[in-house]
This record gives sequence, C-alpha cells and structure tokens, in this order.
Amino acid sequence: MATDTEAIEPTKTWLHEKGFSKIKKINTPVDFQAERDGKKYFIELKYTASKNKYFGAATLTEWMCAIENPDNFYFLFAHQHEVNNDVSKWDFELIGPKELIDYSTIPPFKIFFNIPLPLNSPRMPPKRTRAKQASVNNLQSLFDVFTKL
Repeated sequence: MATDTEAIEPTKTWLHEKGFSKIKKINTPVDFQAERDGKKYFIELKYTASKNKYFGAATLTEWMCAIENPDNFYFLFAHQHEVNNDVSKWDFELIGPKELIDYSTIPPFKIFFNIPLPLNSPRMPPKRTRAKQASVNNLQSLFDVFTKL
C-alpha cells in the first residue's frame, strides 16, 4: 500500500515557505489543514518517487471535500527524486480540483477484503469503522451506479 510518510515533514516545510500557517496533520477528510491570508485550506498530499509519471488515486472522501471546497482545496503533489549519491530532492506542486479532474478517471469499483493469517484457522470478520460492509445488495448497487456513469 502506498504511503506518504516520507513526504510529511518536507511538505510541512514547503507549505510554510509558501505562506501557509497553522499547518495541522488531520488525516480526515484530507491530510492537512492550513491557513493562508486568513483563509482555511484543505490539502491532500500525494507523494511519489516515480521517474516519469505519477499514477495514483484519490478517495471519494477526498474528492467530496474538494467539490465542497473548490476555492480552498488543493491536491499537493510531492515528488522525491535522487540528485547526487542518494541525496533526496523534492519538487512540490499545488493542483486544484478543477485541473486534477481532467487527469482523473473512475475505474470499476474495487472491493477490499482482510483475511487473517494463518490461513485455514478460525476467524471472524473484522469490525468496520468507516468502510461499508460488502453484501450482495451493496455490490449490485455499485455495479448499477458504475453502469449508469
């Protein structure tokens, strides 16, 4: 699973250099909340160390926050790459939802599962926190929604 842990501190530093203050890691509905010029912003960090293209994803929760806050929401792309002898260099870019949507697609929905190990041992389904429990009806509803898009 992708993680942005390496990018958190460099991101905070970069945001501060760009005039943001009160930078807080909030995790939900997005990674950061910050202020600039007296205005509150929602910032979703997207990190990559890829060389040519960044293929990533944004959750529906992140997109809903972007849609509800179009003038104060950014996807912050953090690109880490090596310069000399494994020294990291960072590039950052704030991209608004109006631009990122042109580079985004909606694939068929993905259904996640968690099977405890070791296999062939007694198990109970995990308790859900925010995710919805899969069921035949839920899966059919998702299929119907995707088909209508």
